[in-house]
Formats: sequence, C-alpha cells, structure tokens
Amino acid sequence: MSDTALELVSVLEDARIAAMCEQDAETLDGLLSEAMVYTHSSGSVDTKASFLDNVRNGPVQYRSVERSDHTARLAGDTALFSGRAKIHVEFDGHPLDLDLRYLAVWAHVDGTWRFEAWHSTPVTH
Repeated sequence: MSDTALELVSVLEDARIAAMCEQDAETLDGLLSEAMVYTHSSGSVDTKASFLDNVRNGPVQYRSVERSDHTARLAGDTALFSGRAKIHVEFDGHPLDLDLRYLAVWAHVDGTWRFEAWHSTPVTH
C-alpha cells in the first residue's frame, strides 16, 4: 500500500469522526465493517448494530473530537490510527469531556476500506 492509500483512509477516518458528531448513522453504516468492535473508555463494547442504534437513539451525543499526538500508519492491508483525543459529548443532556488515548483500526478488504475497531482508555495523570 502507498502513501495515497494512507491519505485515502485518513480522509475516511475524518469522515467517520464527522459523522459521529453529526449523528449521521447513514454515513457511518457505509464506513463500518459488519464485524466492527467499538470498545469505549468505560469498558462497554458495541457491535456495528448497537453502535448505530446508539448514534440514532442513545443517551450519548458526540459534539466534537480534538485529536493530538495523532499517528497513522499502514501495516499491509490495515491502517492504524493512534493518539490522544479530547472528546466532548452530551450524556443524557449533560456535557461531559473525555480525555482518551485511542487506537482506531481500518482494513482494506475486497477493494474497500472499512472501520474495524476502536479501543480507548482514559488518560490519567
């Protein structure tokens, strides 16, 4: 895979984050793998179906994601994004700011990039 592939999947990762903040489940549905595993910093785990349901109807609404210390690299047909994210959400209508370290995984399968996994953990000082 080339730098062009990394640029493409980086655009898709940005689109995924934007769709989360816009509660755009339709766009997310097209980006997420059917086998996606989303491990929240709380330890709860979503499948694609439960994640999309939460985007549509859940108590958490993503407002913004600010990434820092962000790295992106290819490993064969897999793209790995890692870094720190300050995620601003509303939980049951109350603002909540999360400071996390994360790993996001994309895979290139049958000519298409799909979001496969997210894992995050709170930053502690």
